[in-house]
Amino acid sequence: MTWIVITIIKQWHMLMRFLTGLFLLMPVFAYGQLSQNLFIDTKAMSLGNAVTADPVGIMDIHFNPAGLTKLDDRQIQIQLMNIVLKSEADFSLPEDYDSSQAGLLDIADDPILDQNGNAKSEATAAAYIPGYGIMPMTLPLLTLPNGGISIKPPGSKFTFANAVYAPMAAGFAKEDDDAGRFQAKQVALQRFTYFSPSFGYQVNDQLSLGAGFLFSHQAVAVVQDIRAPNVLISVLEELQDAFACFDDNGNSTGNDPLAPIISLCGGNVGPYDDVGELTIKTEETLSPSFNLGLLWEPVDWFAFGMGYQSEAKSRLKGTYELNYSDDFADFFRTFNNSIVGAIGGAIFSLPTGLKKEAGNVTTELIYPQHFQTGIKLRFLDDFQFNADAGWTDFDKWDELKFRFDRQVSFLGAAKTLAPDLVTNDTLRQPLGYKSVWSFGFGFQYDLNSRVQLRLGYEPRKSSIPDEARSIQAPLGFARMYSLGMGYQWDLDTVVDLSLSFMQSQETILADPQDAEASGEYENSSNALNRNCLTCTVTNPYPGLDVETRLTIGAAGFSFRTKF
Repeated sequence: MTWIVITIIKQWHMLMRFLTGLFLLMPVFAYGQLSQNLFIDTKAMSLGNAVTADPVGIMDIHFNPAGLTKLDDRQIQIQLMNIVLKSEADFSLPEDYDSSQAGLLDIADDPILDQNGNAKSEATAAAYIPGYGIMPMTLPLLTLPNGGISIKPPGSKFTFANAVYAPMAAGFAKEDDDAGRFQAKQVALQRFTYFSPSFGYQVNDQLSLGAGFLFSHQAVAVVQDIRAPNVLISVLEELQDAFACFDDNGNSTGNDPLAPIISLCGGNVGPYDDVGELTIKTEETLSPSFNLGLLWEPVDWFAFGMGYQSEAKSRLKGTYELNYSDDFADFFRTFNNSIVGAIGGAIFSLPTGLKKEAGNVTTELIYPQHFQTGIKLRFLDDFQFNADAGWTDFDKWDELKFRFDRQVSFLGAAKTLAPDLVTNDTLRQPLGYKSVWSFGFGFQYDLNSRVQLRLGYEPRKSSIPDEARSIQAPLGFARMYSLGMGYQWDLDTVVDLSLSFMQSQETILADPQDAEASGEYENSSNALNRNCLTCTVTNPYPGLDVETRLTIGAAGFSFRTKF
């Protein structure tokens, strides 16, 4: 009996590590890199977002406020960004996988896999609605409207403008039975700027300066199903099988041979069983920031621009709700009623068996500062080339910290295992994201005095370290290709159109089956598919090869006219 008790105590240590991972949702924040300078302006999209030295209109509030000086009189601009998004993931057994060497956790038994050892996940676009939460799109098309106005008083060197737009917007949603639901069934990261008083000042014919003051709504929301495929959970399942706790249909047999000393048969708990569903909704209504810009045009054929977007620290407040499955709750309720359970529950602050935990939670999010510079070259009268380089300070996403409004039972136990990361009411998760340089290139041909044809190319590096790759944020190296046109409707009206396509693909291979013995994990991600003794809920697909594909198509329409 001693070995059984020792084994069970080990399970509680593991379970606390597992519960610690419930709120470790680090890939959520990687969406910022996806949405940086994306879906802001139709003309910018068609030129690979290389427009720091090439004013686009009222949305220069975002790219380079100095460009506002090119707007005369009073103007209004309305834009529609129509986005088709598809995120896919393929799961498969490694070609050399050997079930005879699997031990207690046989990856081939994963119920998401078909008879050939494969599974597929698909996600479509979702949006965050303030006061409601995440809203999956019933149609594959997501429309993001924005618009603004500008005013240049007669004879003034100042141009004033204001716009409403979303500088950061990304969201995904999966079906309830989707194979990828254990890495965010729904997720949204959104920054919505609802007031942006800005100005451009023309110093002279060659130099313009600009600034903008932005007031935004910031939100982060996640809905995630949870499981814990782990060797130690498999040990518990093996003990339940040895005691014949449940029949072949999963119904309780009434057997519990070690009760009342210790109870193991209260609920059917295994490595591939659902533990519950976690919902987090956080937001901040007022998150201020500012933009600065410079535009220098010394000659007709050359222009140089710089734009700076400040960081913004947001303190997001909201709620969390964790609904446990019946089996998981029943297991702990009956276990805690046993002698060993009562002692273990007092020492480790084990879950009480309640089917729901809920409360308030706060977290901090830094909207990273961004610097961009670029040039515009005119040649052969009708041709134009734009090139931009930008840097985003993703190093500031070094950790994610949640603070709860009450002492949470599983945190009290987890702090004995990770005192540097956990207290009774806080949870800190290191992230380790890296700052990246991005580039954009645009080409324009003036077909005639009214029509401009455009092409754009933008390669986007990932800020996510290899060990943090996931299907929750499938953002590897991405390439965006764009084309578009501008049409001078009349002296006062300009219409812009754009079509863009972007795709990112990643292959995240499982490590060899003997990786645990060597301690070398060269291929897998610690946020997805690493298979090790201490890997918990942040690795819901241990030992599986994972292929991810993110495809985005966008069609933009912009109408700007004087009034």
